Amino acid sequence: MKSLADFFALPWLFFKVKVFLFKEAKRVRCEFPGFVPYEKAFHQAYRFCNPFHICKQFLKQKGEKQIDAYGETPLPVFHQIACECSLQKDDVVIEMGCGRGRGAIFLSHLIGCRVIGIDWVPLFIEKANSIVDNQLPASFRCEAMQEADLSEATVIYLYGTCLEDREIDLLARRFESLPSSVKIVTVSYPLSDYSPHFKTLKQFIASFPWGEAEIYVNITTSAS
Repeated sequence: MKSLADFFALPWLFFKVKVFLFKEAKRVRCEFPGFVPYEKAFHQAYRFCNPFHICKQFLKQKGEKQIDAYGETPLPVFHQIACECSLQKDDVVIEMGCGRGRGAIFLSHLIGCRVIGIDWVPLFIEKANSIVDNQLPASFRCEAMQEADLSEATVIYLYGTCLEDREIDLLARRFESLPSSVKIVTVSYPLSDYSPHFKTLKQFIASFPWGEAEIYVNITTSAS
């Protein structure tokens, strides 16, 4: 039987997320006005289709156990990552599990670097490729992150808080073969928790709708 606290937990979380997203949208308009046209394009593209519902239906059709595993990285967090990783125009960023592609397009707009968004939900990729324009060096590929070509990457971003340990283990094995110059950014856990062939270059705290989280910048120690 649910307690009174449980009864109010979901409405309170919903309200908290709504307030967070409102503040984020206001901050983006104030600090990154050049991105506003892309924000409007995303609102238009998802006006009648909720991305959470799209992802849930896709995962349900694939027979996945976790069908509510969807989340987006706030744009101010991408700004933090860009600063902490000293992103430059000649960088190639791969976002693994890019969702709608909003963050990937923001990074490309912010820095001017090439960004490749990887996601396995076809509708996300279709809409992202329709929103990005010829002025930005961003592109999107519909494929599983475990099979993505990482050879061009100088920076990899993996949100991955909903991934199971076995999935992170597989990705960590793939990352081990990357050059030590490649920065791998993870949320909530360092890759050294999954393999001794990584070290944390730096870590910092960022705010997400659900609370604060540690972000780790990892590099491999097993390749040169």
